Amino acid sequence: MAYRIDLHIHSHYSEDGDYSVDYLFELAAKKGLSAISITDHDSIESIPDALKASNIYGVEYIPGVELTTIYDDGSQQHILGYYIHDNPQLNATLKQIGLFRWEIAKKRIKKLQEIGFSMNEDNVWQKANNRPPTATAIMLEVFENPENRNDKRLQEYFEGKKSDNRLMFFYREYLSENMTAYVPFKSIPTKEGIDVITSSGGIPVLAHPKFVNGEEHLRNIVSMGIMGIEAISSYHTKQEIAFFQEFAATHNLIVTAGSDFHGPTSKPKVSLGGIEGNDYRLLEELKKLHDTYN
Repeated sequence: MAYRIDLHIHSHYSEDGDYSVDYLFELAAKKGLSAISITDHDSIESIPDALKASNIYGVEYIPGVELTTIYDDGSQQHILGYYIHDNPQLNATLKQIGLFRWEIAKKRIKKLQEIGFSMNEDNVWQKANNRPPTATAIMLEVFENPENRNDKRLQEYFEGKKSDNRLMFFYREYLSENMTAYVPFKSIPTKEGIDVITSSGGIPVLAHPKFVNGEEHLRNIVSMGIMGIEAISSYHTKQEIAFFQEFAATHNLIVTAGSDFHGPTSKPKVSLGGIEGNDYRLLEELKKLHDTYN
């Protein structure tokens, strides 16, 4: 049986992740995964827990993070960092991104209130465990606030065709660009995110490259110092995986594989390790690259 990996997983240290680090390792062991990386949004809080859990469950662990950045065209681009080390520059960057998230959350709440949804800001902070809220905590407040229960706009999300993935549909229809509660995202530039990971002893990898707006921009991100791309992703079709693998080979990049597992709340259709082609040999190439620079 082939050894399998999942190098893009979120724990409850990501505000939109459902499960503890310990449970993720237990689940990975049950699924027969050989190695995982927990790559929480703009947080490295999971690392101490993961080092312990790795020994308990016999699943290899690669320290990781997922930095939220803003690319030159204004799009969000997420940069995965593997084998990162705690240092003052990284911590300062994580703090800065957190401050941006607080600012965005307040603006999103205000926009939703302006279009008629009842929102209790204190509930949002509580749902986010007093971490900088992502859209998940905000959308949960929309659905769980009893004053919104009879809002006709939400009926499809509660009982209709959108109920099986309500957060995704709500985000697309209210919070995404050009929608009524849209707030422009604010974060550090993509180049800065790549540099911070490199300075932390890590290997920067572009997450789910499908969300880059064309090959020209992909090449530009390569020129910024990216060392790998997550060609094998739950977001990609077989054709897209083949394209990104070829792109990686052409530009001397490593390929990684990750599901972007969060649990049932924000991404109910993504399963841990649920990606084809997540072979351990990809991790071996990542290790070789890391050894080269350290």
